Amino acid sequence: MAGAGAKKQFEANRKKLSALRIAIAVGIIAHALIRMVLRQGYLSKWHWIGFGATFMLEAFAYSAISRFAEPEYSESGELLYGGADLNMGGMCGYWHDLLYISVFTQVATCLSLYLWYTLLVVPGFALYMLAANVLLPGREVGGTEGGREVMDEATRKKMERTQQRAERRRMKWR
Repeated sequence: MAGAGAKKQFEANRKKLSALRIAIAVGIIAHALIRMVLRQGYLSKWHWIGFGATFMLEAFAYSAISRFAEPEYSESGELLYGGADLNMGGMCGYWHDLLYISVFTQVATCLSLYLWYTLLVVPGFALYMLAANVLLPGREVGGTEGGREVMDEATRKKMERTQQRAERRRMKWR
């Protein structure tokens, strides 16, 4: 049987996914009405390809986000785990960013074709993250000693306790 926290998380995830579906629908409808109906003379093969690409990005990002929010049920149908917190950082945050950028691009390209270049933010950020975290992780300056962060003993112990609590919660629901 799920606790109150799991039920709250399930409801929060349901509301968040509903809001994301509305954002996707607004982007598609605005793009279709403004670009394809009101400004018919500006359609081209490349425009259709861009529209399809942003739609696929939205669908892919939404499906990834919804997988984070999937609840777990017992064999009797009771809620065990309400799903991950969709407001957390990490990959879930990156999927949200990708979704928001693609919706923005769909709506913004109604004004100017040059705003398709907004999508170049995605591979640019991916390259930055690759360089910062994989290729050059020890080359950071300021606040680090030899590639390791300087942390006092109290902060380190507090972080360890937080990680242990998170691990216990994760193991409890799996």
